[in-house]
Amino acid sequence: MTRSRTLLLALALLAPAVPAQLPGEQLCGNCETSGKVELEVNGKFEVEYERGPTWEVLNCADAIESDDMAMDWEPCQRCKTPSVQEKAQAEWDAIAAKKQEWLAERRQVDEFLDTEMAHVETTHFVVSWNIPKISVDRKSYRMHDAAHLYAKRLEELYAKFQTLFGIEDRQNMRNKHWYYALEKEREALKAGPVYAGLQGVGTVKRAGGADKESVVVSWRAKSEHPSDEDFHRHWIHSTIHQLTSVYRDIHWFTVGNRGLNPPWLNDKYGWMDAGLAHWFEMDFDEQCTTFCIREHDNKARWRGGDWRKNIYKAVVAEEVPPFPEVSTKPTQALSAREHQFVWSWVDFLMQKDAKAFGKAMKMAKMEAPARDILKDCWDLTTIGFETAWAEWVLEAYAPSNKSGRIDPRTQQQPRSTGGRTGR
Repeated sequence: MTRSRTLLLALALLAPAVPAQLPGEQLCGNCETSGKVELEVNGKFEVEYERGPTWEVLNCADAIESDDMAMDWEPCQRCKTPSVQEKAQAEWDAIAAKKQEWLAERRQVDEFLDTEMAHVETTHFVVSWNIPKISVDRKSYRMHDAAHLYAKRLEELYAKFQTLFGIEDRQNMRNKHWYYALEKEREALKAGPVYAGLQGVGTVKRAGGADKESVVVSWRAKSEHPSDEDFHRHWIHSTIHQLTSVYRDIHWFTVGNRGLNPPWLNDKYGWMDAGLAHWFEMDFDEQCTTFCIREHDNKARWRGGDWRKNIYKAVVAEEVPPFPEVSTKPTQALSAREHQFVWSWVDFLMQKDAKAFGKAMKMAKMEAPARDILKDCWDLTTIGFETAWAEWVLEAYAPSNKSGRIDPRTQQQPRSTGGRTGR
Protein backbone atom coordinates (compact mmCIF):
# COMPACT_ATOMS: atom_id res chain seq x y z
CA MET A 1 0.00 0.00 0.00
CA THR A 2 1.38 3.44 -0.93
CA ARG A 3 1.95 6.18 1.62
CA SER A 4 -0.85 8.28 0.08
CA ARG A 5 -3.39 5.43 0.32
CA THR A 6 -2.30 4.74 3.89
CA LEU A 7 -2.87 8.39 4.79
CA LEU A 8 -6.30 8.44 3.15
CA LEU A 9 -7.31 5.30 5.06
CA ALA A 10 -6.14 6.79 8.36
CA LEU A 11 -8.11 9.98 7.72
CA ALA A 12 -11.19 7.96 6.87
CA LEU A 13 -10.95 6.06 10.15
CA LEU A 14 -10.64 9.30 12.10
CA ALA A 15 -13.61 10.95 10.38
CA PRO A 16 -16.85 11.13 12.42
CA ALA A 17 -19.31 8.38 11.63
CA VAL A 18 -22.32 9.69 9.65
CA PRO A 19 -25.28 7.37 8.97
CA ALA A 20 -25.46 6.46 5.30
CA GLN A 21 -28.73 7.13 3.46
CA LEU A 22 -30.46 4.32 1.62
CA PRO A 23 -30.37 4.21 -2.17
CA GLY A 24 -32.80 6.74 -3.63
CA GLU A 25 -33.04 8.87 -0.47
CA GLN A 26 -32.27 12.56 -0.59
CA LEU A 27 -29.52 14.25 1.36
CA CYS A 28 -30.64 16.61 4.10
CA GLY A 29 -29.18 20.09 4.23
CA ASN A 30 -30.83 20.85 7.56
CA CYS A 31 -28.86 18.23 9.51
CA GLU A 32 -26.18 17.43 6.92
CA THR A 33 -27.72 13.96 6.66
CA SER A 34 -26.80 13.11 10.28
CA GLY A 35 -30.38 12.92 11.52
CA LYS A 36 -29.47 15.32 14.34
CA VAL A 37 -29.55 19.07 14.80
CA GLU A 38 -27.67 20.95 17.48
CA LEU A 39 -29.57 22.66 20.29
CA GLU A 40 -28.52 25.66 22.32
CA VAL A 41 -28.34 24.57 25.96
CA ASN A 42 -29.94 26.84 28.54
CA GLY A 43 -27.24 28.54 30.62
CA LYS A 44 -28.70 26.96 33.76
CA PHE A 45 -27.72 23.56 32.44
CA GLU A 46 -24.18 24.27 31.29
CA VAL A 47 -23.05 22.35 34.40
CA GLU A 48 -24.44 19.17 32.81
CA TYR A 49 -21.47 19.28 30.44
CA GLU A 50 -18.73 19.74 33.03
CA ARG A 51 -16.21 16.93 33.09
CA GLY A 52 -12.71 16.00 34.14
CA PRO A 53 -10.13 13.53 32.87
CA THR A 54 -11.75 10.71 34.86
CA TRP A 55 -15.40 11.77 35.15
CA GLU A 56 -18.45 13.31 33.53
CA VAL A 57 -22.04 14.15 34.43
CA LEU A 58 -24.32 11.23 33.58
CA ASN A 59 -27.73 12.27 34.88
CA CYS A 60 -29.45 15.21 36.54
CA ALA A 61 -33.08 15.25 37.68
CA ASP A 62 -33.61 18.94 36.89
CA ALA A 63 -32.11 18.53 33.43
CA ILE A 64 -34.21 15.47 32.60
CA GLU A 65 -37.38 17.35 33.55
CA SER A 66 -36.45 20.38 31.43
CA ASP A 67 -37.18 21.02 27.76
CA ASP A 68 -35.30 18.56 25.55
CA MET A 69 -33.75 17.03 28.73
CA ALA A 70 -31.06 19.77 28.47
CA MET A 71 -29.54 17.76 25.59
CA ASP A 72 -27.35 19.54 23.05
CA TRP A 73 -29.06 17.83 20.09
CA GLU A 74 -32.43 16.49 18.93
CA PRO A 75 -33.64 14.39 16.01
CA CYS A 76 -33.98 16.44 12.83
CA GLN A 77 -37.69 17.13 12.48
CA ARG A 78 -37.37 18.28 8.84
CA CYS A 79 -35.03 15.52 7.78
CA LYS A 80 -35.24 14.59 4.11
CA THR A 81 -33.47 11.28 4.71
CA PRO A 82 -36.01 9.01 6.49
CA SER A 83 -33.67 6.14 7.36
CA VAL A 84 -31.14 8.47 8.96
CA GLN A 85 -33.85 10.37 10.86
CA GLU A 86 -35.26 7.06 12.11
CA LYS A 87 -31.91 6.03 13.58
CA ALA A 88 -31.50 9.39 15.32
CA GLN A 89 -35.03 9.19 16.74
CA ALA A 90 -34.38 5.66 18.01
CA GLU A 91 -31.22 6.86 19.73
CA TRP A 92 -33.09 9.79 21.30
CA ASP A 93 -35.92 7.55 22.51
CA ALA A 94 -33.46 5.09 24.09
CA ILE A 95 -31.68 7.90 25.94
CA ALA A 96 -35.00 9.35 27.11
CA ALA A 97 -36.26 5.98 28.36
CA LYS A 98 -33.06 5.35 30.32
CA LYS A 99 -33.09 8.80 31.86
CA GLN A 100 -36.75 8.58 32.80
CA GLU A 101 -36.12 5.24 34.49
CA TRP A 102 -33.26 6.81 36.49
CA LEU A 103 -35.42 9.83 37.37
CA ALA A 104 -38.31 7.69 38.60
CA GLU A 105 -35.97 5.76 40.89
CA ARG A 106 -34.46 8.95 42.36
CA ARG A 107 -37.84 10.63 42.83
CA GLN A 108 -38.78 7.78 45.15
CA VAL A 109 -36.29 9.33 47.57
CA ASP A 110 -38.20 12.64 47.47
CA GLU A 111 -41.45 10.82 48.12
CA PHE A 112 -40.03 8.77 50.97
CA LEU A 113 -38.44 11.76 52.72
CA ASP A 114 -41.36 14.06 51.81
CA THR A 115 -39.07 16.73 50.40
CA GLU A 116 -37.98 18.22 47.09
CA MET A 117 -34.46 17.20 46.09
CA ALA A 118 -31.83 17.77 43.43
CA HIS A 119 -30.25 14.54 42.16
CA VAL A 120 -27.00 14.43 40.18
CA GLU A 121 -25.09 11.37 38.99
CA THR A 122 -21.49 11.54 37.83
CA THR A 123 -19.13 8.71 36.91
CA HIS A 124 -18.41 7.74 40.54
CA PHE A 125 -21.07 9.52 42.64
CA VAL A 126 -24.81 9.98 43.01
CA VAL A 127 -25.60 13.09 45.04
CA SER A 128 -29.11 13.65 46.43
CA TRP A 129 -29.38 17.13 47.91
CA ASN A 130 -32.16 19.19 49.52
CA ILE A 131 -30.24 21.95 51.30
CA PRO A 132 -31.98 25.05 49.84
CA LYS A 133 -28.93 27.28 49.51
CA ILE A 134 -25.22 27.46 50.29
CA SER A 135 -22.82 30.37 50.03
CA VAL A 136 -19.40 29.82 48.43
CA ASP A 137 -17.01 32.74 48.15
CA ARG A 138 -19.94 35.17 48.48
CA LYS A 139 -21.80 33.42 45.68
CA SER A 140 -25.11 31.75 46.37
CA TYR A 141 -25.76 28.22 45.08
CA ARG A 142 -29.28 26.83 45.13
CA MET A 143 -30.07 23.13 45.20
CA HIS A 144 -29.38 22.19 41.58
CA ASP A 145 -26.08 24.05 41.33
CA ALA A 146 -25.01 23.06 44.86
CA ALA A 147 -25.53 19.37 44.07
CA HIS A 148 -23.42 19.74 40.93
CA LEU A 149 -20.73 21.63 42.84
CA TYR A 150 -20.40 18.92 45.48
CA ALA A 151 -20.50 16.13 42.88
CA LYS A 152 -17.61 17.87 41.11
CA ARG A 153 -15.70 18.30 44.38
CA LEU A 154 -16.16 14.62 45.17
CA GLU A 155 -14.91 13.58 41.74
CA GLU A 156 -11.86 15.79 42.09
CA LEU A 157 -11.10 14.30 45.51
CA TYR A 158 -11.62 10.80 44.11
CA ALA A 159 -9.14 11.47 41.27
CA LYS A 160 -6.53 12.92 43.65
CA PHE A 161 -6.87 9.99 46.04
CA GLN A 162 -6.36 7.44 43.28
CA THR A 163 -3.52 9.33 41.62
CA LEU A 164 -1.72 9.92 44.90
CA PHE A 165 -1.83 6.25 45.89
CA GLY A 166 -1.62 4.65 42.44
CA ILE A 167 -5.10 3.12 42.61
CA GLU A 168 -7.27 2.17 39.62
CA ASP A 169 -11.03 1.60 39.48
CA ARG A 170 -10.54 -2.09 38.75
CA GLN A 171 -9.01 -2.52 42.23
CA ASN A 172 -12.15 -1.31 44.00
CA MET A 173 -15.09 -3.44 45.06
CA ARG A 174 -17.38 -0.48 44.34
CA ASN A 175 -16.87 2.46 42.03
CA LYS A 176 -20.17 4.22 42.71
CA HIS A 177 -20.84 6.08 45.96
CA TRP A 178 -24.25 7.37 47.07
CA TYR A 179 -24.46 10.62 49.04
CA TYR A 180 -27.52 12.10 50.73
CA ALA A 181 -27.01 15.72 51.86
CA LEU A 182 -30.07 16.72 53.86
CA GLU A 183 -31.29 19.93 55.42
CA LYS A 184 -32.91 18.50 58.54
CA GLU A 185 -31.88 16.02 61.19
CA ARG A 186 -35.22 14.20 61.08
CA GLU A 187 -34.69 13.54 57.36
CA ALA A 188 -31.27 12.06 58.03
CA LEU A 189 -32.63 9.90 60.86
CA LYS A 190 -35.28 8.58 58.47
CA ALA A 191 -32.90 8.08 55.53
CA GLY A 192 -30.03 6.45 57.46
CA PRO A 193 -31.62 3.07 58.22
CA VAL A 194 -33.16 2.77 54.75
CA TYR A 195 -30.27 3.84 52.53
CA ALA A 196 -27.21 3.16 54.68
CA GLY A 197 -28.55 0.39 56.91
CA LEU A 198 -27.42 2.44 59.92
CA GLN A 199 -28.77 5.21 62.06
CA GLY A 200 -27.30 7.95 64.20
CA VAL A 201 -27.64 11.58 65.16
CA GLY A 202 -24.89 12.74 62.77
CA THR A 203 -23.42 11.37 59.58
CA VAL A 204 -23.93 7.67 58.95
CA LYS A 205 -22.12 5.67 56.33
CA ARG A 206 -21.95 2.17 55.02
CA ALA A 207 -18.81 1.17 53.19
CA GLY A 208 -19.04 -0.85 50.02
CA GLY A 209 -18.58 -4.56 50.08
CA ALA A 210 -19.35 -7.56 47.94
CA ASP A 211 -23.07 -7.18 48.72
CA LYS A 212 -23.28 -3.60 49.99
CA GLU A 213 -23.37 -0.19 48.35
CA SER A 214 -21.17 2.67 49.53
CA VAL A 215 -23.53 5.18 51.14
CA VAL A 216 -23.18 8.38 53.17
CA VAL A 217 -26.16 10.12 54.79
CA SER A 218 -25.46 13.53 56.30
CA TRP A 219 -27.39 16.61 57.34
CA ARG A 220 -26.22 20.22 57.49
CA ALA A 221 -25.98 20.86 61.22
CA LYS A 222 -25.32 24.60 61.32
CA SER A 223 -23.73 24.34 64.75
CA GLU A 224 -21.09 21.91 63.41
CA HIS A 225 -20.90 23.12 59.81
CA PRO A 226 -21.64 26.85 59.90
CA SER A 227 -19.85 27.59 56.62
CA ASP A 228 -19.48 25.85 53.28
CA GLU A 229 -15.81 25.19 54.11
CA ASP A 230 -16.89 23.31 57.25
CA PHE A 231 -19.40 21.18 55.35
CA HIS A 232 -16.93 20.57 52.52
CA ARG A 233 -14.24 19.50 54.98
CA HIS A 234 -16.70 17.10 56.61
CA TRP A 235 -17.46 15.53 53.23
CA ILE A 236 -13.76 15.14 52.51
CA HIS A 237 -13.24 13.23 55.76
CA SER A 238 -16.24 10.96 55.17
CA THR A 239 -15.28 10.31 51.54
CA ILE A 240 -11.76 9.20 52.42
CA HIS A 241 -13.25 6.60 54.77
CA GLN A 242 -15.38 5.32 51.88
CA LEU A 243 -12.51 5.24 49.39
CA THR A 244 -10.18 3.36 51.73
CA SER A 245 -12.96 0.88 52.46
CA VAL A 246 -13.80 -0.09 48.87
CA TYR A 247 -10.13 -0.48 47.89
CA ARG A 248 -9.91 -4.26 47.84
CA ASP A 249 -9.16 -6.42 44.80
CA ILE A 250 -10.21 -10.06 45.03
CA HIS A 251 -7.19 -10.98 42.89
CA TRP A 252 -4.90 -10.12 45.79
CA PHE A 253 -5.97 -13.24 47.63
CA THR A 254 -5.39 -16.94 47.21
CA VAL A 255 -8.38 -19.23 46.99
CA GLY A 256 -10.12 -19.39 50.37
CA ASN A 257 -8.25 -16.37 51.75
CA ARG A 258 -10.55 -13.39 52.25
CA GLY A 259 -8.30 -11.04 54.19
CA LEU A 260 -9.80 -8.23 56.27
CA ASN A 261 -13.53 -8.88 56.40
CA PRO A 262 -15.42 -6.63 56.31
CA PRO A 263 -12.80 -4.70 54.38
CA TRP A 264 -12.93 -1.59 56.56
CA LEU A 265 -9.69 -0.27 58.03
CA ASN A 266 -11.46 1.10 61.11
CA ASP A 267 -11.85 -2.30 62.76
CA LYS A 268 -8.14 -3.23 62.98
CA TYR A 269 -6.13 -0.35 61.51
CA GLY A 270 -7.60 2.71 63.19
CA TRP A 271 -4.32 4.61 62.93
CA MET A 272 -4.43 4.39 59.15
CA ASP A 273 -8.21 4.81 58.84
CA ALA A 274 -8.50 7.96 60.96
CA GLY A 275 -5.03 9.25 60.09
CA LEU A 276 -5.72 9.36 56.35
CA ALA A 277 -9.15 10.96 56.77
CA HIS A 278 -7.70 13.66 59.02
CA TRP A 279 -4.73 14.14 56.68
CA PHE A 280 -7.00 15.01 53.75
CA GLU A 281 -8.98 17.38 55.97
CA MET A 282 -5.80 19.15 57.04
CA ASP A 283 -4.56 19.25 53.45
CA PHE A 284 -7.79 21.02 52.46
CA ASP A 285 -7.58 24.05 54.74
CA GLU A 286 -5.30 23.30 57.70
CA GLN A 287 -8.12 22.18 60.00
CA CYS A 288 -9.41 18.87 61.36
CA THR A 289 -12.96 19.14 62.64
CA THR A 290 -14.68 15.88 61.71
CA PHE A 291 -15.07 12.94 64.06
CA CYS A 292 -17.35 10.28 62.58
CA ILE A 293 -20.02 8.47 64.55
CA ARG A 294 -17.70 5.48 64.88
CA GLU A 295 -14.91 7.69 66.16
CA HIS A 296 -14.24 9.41 69.44
CA ASP A 297 -16.67 11.94 70.90
CA ASN A 298 -15.93 15.16 69.04
CA LYS A 299 -16.52 17.19 72.20
CA ALA A 300 -13.48 15.66 73.86
CA ARG A 301 -10.69 17.90 72.56
CA TRP A 302 -7.02 17.67 73.44
CA ARG A 303 -5.12 20.94 73.84
CA GLY A 304 -7.16 22.88 71.29
CA GLY A 305 -7.26 22.93 67.52
CA ASP A 306 -3.62 23.55 66.57
CA TRP A 307 -2.58 19.96 65.99
CA ARG A 308 0.95 20.73 64.84
CA LYS A 309 1.62 22.77 67.96
CA ASN A 310 0.13 20.04 70.16
CA ILE A 311 2.26 17.30 68.61
CA TYR A 312 5.41 19.41 68.72
CA LYS A 313 4.97 20.09 72.44
CA ALA A 314 4.29 16.42 73.14
CA VAL A 315 7.48 15.35 71.35
CA VAL A 316 9.53 17.96 73.21
CA ALA A 317 8.06 16.77 76.52
CA GLU A 318 8.53 13.10 75.51
CA GLU A 319 4.82 12.47 76.07
CA VAL A 320 4.15 10.36 73.00
CA PRO A 321 1.93 7.27 72.97
CA PRO A 322 3.76 4.14 71.72
CA PHE A 323 3.00 3.40 68.08
CA PRO A 324 2.80 -0.40 68.66
CA GLU A 325 0.10 0.15 71.26
CA VAL A 326 -2.00 2.66 69.29
CA SER A 327 -1.61 0.83 65.96
CA THR A 328 -3.63 -2.14 67.23
CA LYS A 329 -6.68 -0.06 68.16
CA PRO A 330 -9.86 0.23 66.08
CA THR A 331 -10.80 3.76 65.08
CA GLN A 332 -13.61 4.04 67.61
CA ALA A 333 -11.20 3.23 70.46
CA LEU A 334 -8.82 6.12 69.67
CA SER A 335 -8.86 8.99 72.13
CA ALA A 336 -9.02 12.63 71.01
CA ARG A 337 -5.31 12.86 71.79
CA GLU A 338 -4.53 9.75 69.77
CA HIS A 339 -6.44 11.10 66.77
CA GLN A 340 -3.89 13.89 66.57
CA PHE A 341 -0.96 11.49 66.75
CA VAL A 342 -2.29 9.15 64.06
CA TRP A 343 -2.78 12.17 61.80
CA SER A 344 0.84 13.21 62.41
CA TRP A 345 2.17 9.69 61.80
CA VAL A 346 0.34 9.63 58.48
CA ASP A 347 1.59 13.15 57.73
CA PHE A 348 5.17 11.99 58.19
CA LEU A 349 4.70 8.88 56.04
CA MET A 350 2.97 10.91 53.33
CA GLN A 351 5.94 13.27 53.19
CA LYS A 352 8.31 10.30 53.05
CA ASP A 353 6.51 8.43 50.24
CA ALA A 354 2.84 9.11 49.59
CA LYS A 355 2.37 6.48 46.91
CA ALA A 356 3.50 3.79 49.36
CA PHE A 357 0.15 4.20 51.12
CA GLY A 358 -1.47 2.35 48.22
CA LYS A 359 0.63 -0.68 49.09
CA ALA A 360 0.12 -0.08 52.82
CA MET A 361 -3.67 -0.18 52.46
CA LYS A 362 -3.39 -3.33 50.38
CA MET A 363 -1.27 -4.98 53.07
CA ALA A 364 -3.77 -3.91 55.73
CA LYS A 365 -6.60 -5.51 53.73
CA MET A 366 -4.46 -8.67 53.76
CA GLU A 367 -4.13 -8.28 57.56
CA ALA A 368 -0.38 -7.67 57.67
CA PRO A 369 0.97 -6.44 61.05
CA ALA A 370 1.80 -2.73 61.31
CA ARG A 371 5.51 -3.52 61.69
CA ASP A 372 5.51 -5.37 58.35
CA ILE A 373 3.65 -2.50 56.69
CA LEU A 374 6.23 0.00 57.89
CA LYS A 375 9.10 -2.23 56.75
CA ASP A 376 7.77 -3.19 53.32
CA CYS A 377 6.33 0.22 52.40
CA TRP A 378 8.78 2.69 53.94
CA ASP A 379 11.76 0.52 54.93
CA LEU A 380 11.32 1.45 58.59
CA THR A 381 11.41 -0.64 61.74
CA THR A 382 8.93 0.32 64.43
CA ILE A 383 11.67 1.91 66.54
CA GLY A 384 13.19 3.56 63.49
CA PHE A 385 9.79 4.95 62.53
CA GLU A 386 9.16 6.47 65.97
CA THR A 387 12.63 8.02 66.04
CA ALA A 388 12.52 9.40 62.48
CA TRP A 389 9.01 10.76 63.00
CA ALA A 390 9.97 12.56 66.23
CA GLU A 391 13.02 14.14 64.58
CA TRP A 392 10.90 15.23 61.64
CA VAL A 393 8.24 16.77 63.93
CA LEU A 394 10.85 18.90 65.70
CA GLU A 395 11.64 20.54 62.36
CA ALA A 396 8.37 20.39 60.42
CA TYR A 397 6.13 21.54 63.31
CA ALA A 398 8.61 23.88 65.01
CA PRO A 399 7.21 27.31 65.99
CA SER A 400 9.83 28.89 63.74
CA ASN A 401 8.31 27.03 60.77
CA LYS A 402 5.40 29.47 60.39
CA SER A 403 3.73 27.76 57.43
CA GLY A 404 3.72 24.34 59.04
CA ARG A 405 3.95 22.93 55.52
CA ILE A 406 7.68 22.88 54.83
CA ASP A 407 9.23 19.46 54.48
CA PRO A 408 12.50 19.84 56.42
CA ARG A 409 14.21 17.16 54.34
CA THR A 410 13.90 19.24 51.17
CA GLN A 411 13.05 22.69 52.52
CA GLN A 412 10.34 22.82 49.88
CA GLN A 413 6.59 23.08 49.96
CA PRO A 414 5.17 19.57 49.47
CA ARG A 415 2.91 19.12 46.49
CA SER A 416 -0.70 19.90 47.43
CA THR A 417 -3.11 17.01 47.03
CA GLY A 418 -6.20 18.69 48.36
CA GLY A 419 -7.06 22.34 48.50
CA ARG A 420 -10.35 24.11 48.13
CA THR A 421 -12.14 23.29 44.96
CA GLY A 422 -15.10 24.93 43.35
CA ARG A 423 -16.25 26.08 40.00
